[in-house]
Amino acid sequence: MSPTSYQPPIPLRDLHILDLLELTGSQPRAGQALAVHPSTVCRSAQMMREQFRLQPSSAVPVCRQGTNESLHHLRLSYRAHRVMGGLLRIATDALHQGLLRGMASVQGVPPRFRPADQWAALVSHALIDGAIVSSWCHGSAPPGESPPQWSGVVALPLGSLPLPLVAAEAEGRRVLLPRRAAVPRLHQLLESHGLRVEVQPVACQEPEAWWKHMQDRQLALPLCPGLVGRRFWRQQGLRLLTLQPPLEEDLWLLLPRGRIADGLLARQCLLHLRQRVRRAGALALRADAGETR
Repeated sequence: MSPTSYQPPIPLRDLHILDLLELTGSQPRAGQALAVHPSTVCRSAQMMREQFRLQPSSAVPVCRQGTNESLHHLRLSYRAHRVMGGLLRIATDALHQGLLRGMASVQGVPPRFRPADQWAALVSHALIDGAIVSSWCHGSAPPGESPPQWSGVVALPLGSLPLPLVAAEAEGRRVLLPRRAAVPRLHQLLESHGLRVEVQPVACQEPEAWWKHMQDRQLALPLCPGLVGRRFWRQQGLRLLTLQPPLEEDLWLLLPRGRIADGLLARQCLLHLRQRVRRAGALALRADAGETR
């Protein structure tokens, strides 16, 4: 079963809409991801809030539409149905979308930069089944060390990737980054090397929005060349920035601890992702040697 052919069962369709609202952050973006009018998202979310007695709150980072034990069990049922259909709902940010592209066992969701704790919370609440998380998303542990531990969530290593600064021009000192809360130490490191950081708007999370902002503002971007491919590299006229702070990231796949993480579907997905990380790292080394240009 491919991600495009999978459909949630009718009793879970309103939950599917509520989940996308949670993951995208707004009714228009959820409607775009679901290919429905935002009014459909509004009606469905309102019905779920009424029937499950949810208390929305903008003060929390995840489950802003509200949650309770009843809804949590329903989400676990939906997760079981996805796995039964041969799919895992795996999320990541815009700069790592290339690792998931074309994977038949992945039900993707719109990308978004988040702190590692929020990714873990989304997995724990069963809004997603997994997340590819960079070591730069952790607020305390430096890259190369073991990630923090979360209750009910396991972090499986995928490997390491170089993260050079790339731009249309080799000279420059302005870098486009996610908001500081998502990658605080990356902000600190680049600023300590005299680079000026500009923040991508939270509402602009899709890869295309990143490329457009980078080009329009003539900014650099921390990006592993192996995740975009030679054709894209050449089409965009990307070059490695002359000033290159030592940037490398470790990647982890966060999964719910227990039957999901130990199952065949997750093991196959993990193997495939590790292979993709290795290939991306090899392509990055060749780009550094000038072979990509």
